[in-house]
Amino acid sequence: MYLEEFKVGEIFKLGPISLTEEEIVEFARKYDPQPIHVDYEFANNSAFKGVIASGFHTINVIWNEWVKSNRFGTEIIAGMGMDYLNWTAAVYPGDKLIALVEVVEIKPSSKGDRGVIALKFTINNEKEQTVLTTQLKAMIKSNANNKGL
Repeated sequence: MYLEEFKVGEIFKLGPISLTEEEIVEFARKYDPQPIHVDYEFANNSAFKGVIASGFHTINVIWNEWVKSNRFGTEIIAGMGMDYLNWTAAVYPGDKLIALVEVVEIKPSSKGDRGVIALKFTINNEKEQTVLTTQLKAMIKSNANNKGL
């Protein structure tokens, strides 16, 4: 989608997405090998009473779903960064995650062929408990010049 096709306040829904215990441990062993993610005995004796997903795993699987939704298509130019990233509750194996992606800002560039979009991601589990919030920005193509705008 081009910049002009997005509307501030528009919300897209992704999911449900679930992670197995094996996926959680495999990701963590490779990218975030903290005991709460990879050591069953440690995790079972922790405040979480079991293995939980790395927050980085959670954001990656949601981002994967966003990319697969093809909303940016080939119009994305580059990621611009995150304004914030908050992990607010643990993600357990089998949790069903739903992401709401809200368009919160659209800034056309003075160059006319691109602009920046800000997207707020709110990820909830099946208990409607928010587990993660983040706001990401991306530069995407504009078709304003092609429409004579």
